[in-house]
Amino acid sequence: MPCIRLRHPSVPSNLIGWTLVDSTGRPRYWATVWTALDGAALQGSTLSEYLRAIESLYLAVERQTGKDCLDKLIAELDFDDLEKALEGHFVYQRNHATQTFQPSQGWRLAVGFVSTCVSRLAKSSDRTLDSIHHRLLRLDQLYTSLQMPRSKRSETVRALPAAVVEDLYDVLTPGSTRNPFRTKSLQWRNFSIILLMLHQGLRRSEVLALPADAIKQEWVSNKQLPRCWLDIAANPYERVDPRADPARLKNHYATRQIPASSDLAGLIETYRTSYRGKPSHSYLFTSQTGAPLSKRSINVICSTLSSSLKPSAVTELKRLRKIAYIRPHDFRHTCAVMRLRQFVDAGTDMDMALQKLRVLFGWSRTSTMPQRYARAYFEERLATVWQDAFEVHVDALRRLEGVSNQ
Repeated sequence: MPCIRLRHPSVPSNLIGWTLVDSTGRPRYWATVWTALDGAALQGSTLSEYLRAIESLYLAVERQTGKDCLDKLIAELDFDDLEKALEGHFVYQRNHATQTFQPSQGWRLAVGFVSTCVSRLAKSSDRTLDSIHHRLLRLDQLYTSLQMPRSKRSETVRALPAAVVEDLYDVLTPGSTRNPFRTKSLQWRNFSIILLMLHQGLRRSEVLALPADAIKQEWVSNKQLPRCWLDIAANPYERVDPRADPARLKNHYATRQIPASSDLAGLIETYRTSYRGKPSHSYLFTSQTGAPLSKRSINVICSTLSSSLKPSAVTELKRLRKIAYIRPHDFRHTCAVMRLRQFVDAGTDMDMALQKLRVLFGWSRTSTMPQRYARAYFEERLATVWQDAFEVHVDALRRLEGVSNQ
């Protein structure tokens, strides 16, 4: 695979991460330089997407010339052949996008990669700066106006319908006759995962990156209940994530501290102390073999839950969402809708409510994500189900397991 992730224990920590290699396994020179200097601030998932876009340019040059020579063209500042390579790459990507109805997202990245590398090399070149500057301006003028076709982005609100949320509680409760997971440890693990995504709005990778001690609490002197919160950050106890697809935070805004209810903290603690086992790693959620849980496993959990819904819940899902299954990110969007409703119902004006959402969900200050789901907070029925049904099931679990508010 051209885009690989270095993660062996023998690799120095500052070299662990994604890199591009050629067909013989050797790192691609300018891609490696770009990764070290321009891609260093990117999160792993974003960097891998960028590198795959850059790799497509390397392959385009090889298709056009019959040789893997993009590094050579950049090193020699061969602007004529670089322009031909970019033009050929654009035509290929545009035709491919038209045929598959999946427009390429990497065209601008490819152009930016070439411009950045050439600009950096030009500073140490023997050629006159004026001539190089002229060719760089020509590159910019040639390709700034070229745009790949864009797909129309769906504005459908992705919050789960009330009937689905209500049915999920019934299916997920550990010990329920409808629970599709065969052992208590699986039932408690999957119950905890869904609660973190549905009630705390965590992304799938954020759930998988949590250490076992992610939930903290302290007793407030003038109250009977403890104050609980959840630290969402890179796992401080693991130098290397052993998973093939590592669990990483999306960006630096994703590092945050959010409040958690004592009920939720108690349920997570029950899983941690009674059903997690004693794995050799520090991640909160483990597979049946004791390894850190994978992203694919959460996809399988959601697929299993989708198959366990009542026909009436599936009908509601199809009617409002036009699909018959649940995706991991749907829980996060449902949580965003409900948090916004809680803020507005408590008297917070909309602008301040959206700012609070950005902090809770790890969005940047200028992100438009909150507005995409603001319109769904008017749904009265969802508000009742999301909170009240959870409290009912917590009471039932306390009776079954003796969970206490500690």
